[in-house]
Amino acid sequence: MLRRAWALAFVAPVALAVAACGSTAQNDVLYPACNGISPAGLASESTSKGTCPTNPTMLTGKATVGAVCGSAADCQPYCCSCTSGSSALVAQCSNGSCLDGNDTCCLFSRQCAN
Repeated sequence: MLRRAWALAFVAPVALAVAACGSTAQNDVLYPACNGISPAGLASESTSKGTCPTNPTMLTGKATVGAVCGSAADCQPYCCSCTSGSSALVAQCSNGSCLDGNDTCCLFSRQCAN
């Protein structure tokens, strides 16, 4: 019985790690913005020309990746591009913490494409 519990405790995490290595960012739970999770908490700000503002008025947060946040306005924004050529300053507070630029821009890019 103890051997079985040890085997499960050891084998399950190893199997998950191996599976994660073979997955893409779009299917990996480590990349929440790229695997279909709701864009709730995503906010963007752009100029009338469709570019990232140099002096944003809404997205002025300073909280870094993983920091606690109440809204996207608390998080450090990133300049993200759309396939159309436009760009926007984007930040995301997901489940109470700030997402990184890769995840935030990935989700924003998907939103632009729709």
